[in-house]
Amino acid sequence: MATREELHSLVDSLPDAALEHVQHVLTRYQAWPPARPPRPPELERFLEESRGQFQQSVQGKRGIFGMGGTSDFDAKRSSGSAGTTRWEDDTLVSETLRLHKGHQLLVKERIRLDAGKTLIYVHSVEGPGNKLDQHEIRFEIQPNTPG
Repeated sequence: MATREELHSLVDSLPDAALEHVQHVLTRYQAWPPARPPRPPELERFLEESRGQFQQSVQGKRGIFGMGGTSDFDAKRSSGSAGTTRWEDDTLVSETLRLHKGHQLLVKERIRLDAGKTLIYVHSVEGPGNKLDQHEIRFEIQPNTPG
């Protein structure tokens, strides 16, 4: 375990350009465990809806299911994102809500293997004014061969 003397020595050896960042980090650790910075309601709502979708997808099914989620928001820059990944049957679904200076973008990725011969990747972005852009890419693949 680090001692206070070791930490003081590390701080003393930091370049001046790092001091402001380190001060910000150390200030957050004054209370333990550190409080999570508040997230905008849009990110909270997105993560809650994602948890609900995940719960619906596993109800009544057998097998292994999983969902991961992350979020980060910088209040000073008014920018951040929250993302989740889950399975819908044999399709891997990844969604990311990005907030930037009051504007929202919802990025969705869907990946699946069709009959073991085609890897299908679909990428969509929904943004302000209900604008939607979507692309699908199909990759023909060789079946797995033993060896």
